[in-house]
Amino acid sequence: MPPGTANESAQYRLQRTGFIAQVTKFGKAGELRRLLEMIRSADHAAARSIDPDFVAFHCRACDRDYCQDCWRIGPPEFDEGFYDFTRADCPEGHAQIVDD
Repeated sequence: MPPGTANESAQYRLQRTGFIAQVTKFGKAGELRRLLEMIRSADHAAARSIDPDFVAFHCRACDRDYCQDCWRIGPPEFDEGFYDFTRADCPEGHAQIVDD
């Protein structure tokens, strides 16, 4: 949504789909707009500081984006019976958490 067209005090949502699972981030329009602009401009470090799951497709070691099919996604990890995280290896073999 273009700046100035949203009720800045209302809660909105931004969704990322197509990589492992759908991720939804709730927040004010300006906050979500900034996150989207960080992703669009490939500022993955800044976006990761706001929501790491939103940019899980980006390998920090390679500094490259990969689709879900390119990652070797491991089994979900559980802690005391509850889901904790999922780790994966990028095509170059770098391991990182891709869902937390």
